[in-house]
Parts: sequence; structure tokens; C-alpha cells
Amino acid sequence: MPISQAVQRWWPLPSSLDLVRAPVKVTAAAVLAEVTRFVAGQRLSAAWVPFSSLDQVFGSVAVFTNGPTVYFVLPTRSEWTVLWTNNFFCAGYDSLCWCLTKNHGLDTLHWQSSDNDAVFQAGSLFNFRQRTDAGLIERSVYCCKDDAHWEFHAKGEPLAHEDLAAYSTRRKRDRLNEHGMLGLLERLGARPWEDEFYLPGEAYRIERVEYPQAIKHKKFSEFACERSCHGASSATF
Repeated sequence: MPISQAVQRWWPLPSSLDLVRAPVKVTAAAVLAEVTRFVAGQRLSAAWVPFSSLDQVFGSVAVFTNGPTVYFVLPTRSEWTVLWTNNFFCAGYDSLCWCLTKNHGLDTLHWQSSDNDAVFQAGSLFNFRQRTDAGLIERSVYCCKDDAHWEFHAKGEPLAHEDLAAYSTRRKRDRLNEHGMLGLLERLGARPWEDEFYLPGEAYRIERVEYPQAIKHKKFSEFACERSCHGASSATF
């Protein structure tokens, strides 16, 4: 299936769309509990809202902030639920994923992928977490640019779905890129850059009605990046 045009139009917003392996209502309740705890008494609004596509979700947010003030919990046609926030760093919400696993027992996959420099330098990474009777299991892979060099490292027991042979590729930048990241997600049953992956209906939207004045605001035009015509946006998987 072709990658959504929303990925092209709204880049880099879709460069990280965190995944929770749980039904959307279970995920929504857990996210609300954690955000309520994070904001420590500040007012929130939360409601189920009409949902049709990533394009609609991205277009519904007028202001982006350096700390999330709007959170979306998106339904899919799979066992996964997608999380997205209006953070203009477009780096997902790894600490929220960690709390969802530790405090609610939900499998989470925080990931980020961009073959070109955007808000951050190019690179791909993921952190998978699962809570077991023995404690919290974590698997992390990091393959990202650091100015003129690329860094690669992996920690934890590999997932059965990983392409371990790719991690031995001579060029570090090729060990995990958009193609490799999307391939891993697909093998896990998730295609977050495809329209057909999402289930139209209702999404859960949480907004911080009150937040510190120190939080910075930007419009999308202030950090938008053009996608490379050679990148994954023109491919199909």
C-alpha cells in the first residue's frame, strides 16, 4: 500500500508515531491517567472526537509547542494504537511510553525515523518495552547522525522481527533507516505511514487547558521540512 500523502504534506510531524499494543479505549484511559499525573493539577480537557485520517489530525492543530499540550490516541485496524502529540520537536513521547508500560502493563514501541535532516539530524531509532513478571523488558536500537559521523548501538534482547543482518552493514547509516524501520513495523503488524492502517471513527483528544508560560509556541510553517523525492515518501511497502 502507498505511504500516505499526509506524510509528505506534514513532514516532519509523522516522523514519530508511537505505538501501544492495546485497544484504543484501554490506551486512552491509560494516557489520560499519565497526562493527568504529569501536569499535576493543571486543567485538562479530554473527549472522543471524529477521526478520519492523519491529514485531518495534523490539520486540526494550529499551534505546536516544545512540550506537548495536545495528545491524540488514534484507532487502527490492528492490535496497535497510535499516539501523537503537538510537540514541534516531532520526536514522539518516549517517557510516556515508558510509563504506559511500567504503570499499566502495556507493550509500547517508541520510534523515530528520518533519512534526511529535519528538526533533528537524520536517523532512526526505536525503544520497545514490555512488562513481565520478571520486570520491565527493553530493547533499543539507535542509528543516528551526529554532525559528520553516524552512531549505531543496540541494547537488550533482539526482537524476533528485527533484521539483525542489516546491523552489520558497513555504512552505519544503512543499518537502520526509514526502509528498515518501516519494514520492522510492518512485520510487527503496524503501518503507521499508510492511510489504510487507521480505523475511521473516533479518536481520543487530550488538551492542556492550562500550562506554564515558559512553553514555546510555533506554527507548522516555522519548522516544516520538504521530503526528499528519493525518500520513503515516494515508495510503497
